[in-house]
Amino acid sequence: MSTLQTPDAQANTDSTGPVEAPPSPVHRVVGLLARHRPTGDVARIAAVWFVWLVVVCAFQIVVQARLQPARPDAVLSWTQYATTDVNLQCRAHLNDPAYNEHVSYDSEYYISIALNGYNDPLTQAYYPGQGSGIPACQPANKWTSLNYAFMPGYPMAMRGVVAVENVVPGLSTQTDDGKAALAGVIVSALGGLLAMLALARLMGALARRKDSDSADAETAAEKGRWGGAGGLRAAFYLLVFPTGFYLAQVYTEGLFIGLAFMACAMAVEKKVVLATLFAALAAIVRPTGLVLALPLAWMAGVMWFETLRNNREALRDRLVAVRLAAAAIVPLAPIAVFLVWKDSILGQNWQLVEDNFFHRTFDVNYSIDMWGKVVDSFFSGVDKTGGIFAQGALPSSSTVYIGLDLLAVVVAVVASVWLFRKMPGVALFGLGILALSVFSSSAQGMDRYVLAVPAIFLMLASLGRKITFDRAWVLVSTLLMGMLVMLYTFGFWVS
Repeated sequence: MSTLQTPDAQANTDSTGPVEAPPSPVHRVVGLLARHRPTGDVARIAAVWFVWLVVVCAFQIVVQARLQPARPDAVLSWTQYATTDVNLQCRAHLNDPAYNEHVSYDSEYYISIALNGYNDPLTQAYYPGQGSGIPACQPANKWTSLNYAFMPGYPMAMRGVVAVENVVPGLSTQTDDGKAALAGVIVSALGGLLAMLALARLMGALARRKDSDSADAETAAEKGRWGGAGGLRAAFYLLVFPTGFYLAQVYTEGLFIGLAFMACAMAVEKKVVLATLFAALAAIVRPTGLVLALPLAWMAGVMWFETLRNNREALRDRLVAVRLAAAAIVPLAPIAVFLVWKDSILGQNWQLVEDNFFHRTFDVNYSIDMWGKVVDSFFSGVDKTGGIFAQGALPSSSTVYIGLDLLAVVVAVVASVWLFRKMPGVALFGLGILALSVFSSSAQGMDRYVLAVPAIFLMLASLGRKITFDRAWVLVSTLLMGMLVMLYTFGFWVS
């Protein structure tokens, strides 16, 4: 006996049998996650980052419980006052015990901006003709907060994390300063992870260029997407760099280099929109973000050159023309962000405190003269700078400090020159960072500033293929980082 089928049932059958039912929403989500799950290289980088973060944070807790160095810190002339207990009495944002091992010097300003904005009376301020002080402890009618010396990107990201902490059980009852400090560490650490992934992508690009002449270029390109073992080495060398511990402190380094390195990586891969986005975001974290115009400009030049050389007819394609036009404009993005900020009240007050209190200006002639005096001080053992270090015989702590700064500059220059033929745009970014730092930093803090030079970690990763170099560098770098992170934990000057 034949069975009757409704029209709908007939429509759902064919000669091969019934049509399969569409996948459920759950199956769709599972399939999406499977397609976008992290690769093995990414998972390894994330795992190393997590272990490093736990180890650094635990080390700071343990060393603070075990040791107590003698104060004050005489490495620079002004640090002798800055590291006395009297100086900290009115500086509430540096005194809160919660996560205090991650808070030192400039951390005060980031916490202040995140919690109370730029005109916070609880942080240091500039008084015309009187130097500086704490308005809450030294009331005055006219003062300009030193918070203005810092751009809003990092503290605003901290503020977003604090908003989340306010509703998390166990965190909502902490002090405001404690929540802000924890937020700063989280933002820095996540930025550090982003920087690690960017370095891995850059190592992958180097591997693709090296293998581009091979018979199976497509397979070589896919194999080198995240740099493989080289990408992991570059990421790891960033973590164990002597000042790599800043990626887990309340400082801008983590967020800035994460955004900047990723902008460089996307520029190398000619991903115009992403490169522009990361560069613009970096430019509101630190003023040196405007140097990202260099790798973006190189990206645009390469795109135009390759199109004109290989297929001029492609210019008639509207999408190609729009992409090339956009690439030609995007180098202006970080510069435009910086100029808009500089023209605002934030930027105007930034210029005021920079000129009148911090005295940091881009002055090539003065900087060359000062660096010459620093080098002379290092080799003579006597302060020749006229005030940066303790006048007279140079303390051993100052000698070590100068030596690390000089070594950092040399390594950064050598690495940038090494990278120039392979990735000119990325190398130019590093050289731009180095130039701004060397010629406007009053000959201080170079071992921290060079963290933003990606060429250092790419060169080290290339050299690290030799197991002897790898073991030696990791040993030296980790020991130096241990010393510096211990100093930072106790509020002594590092960079």
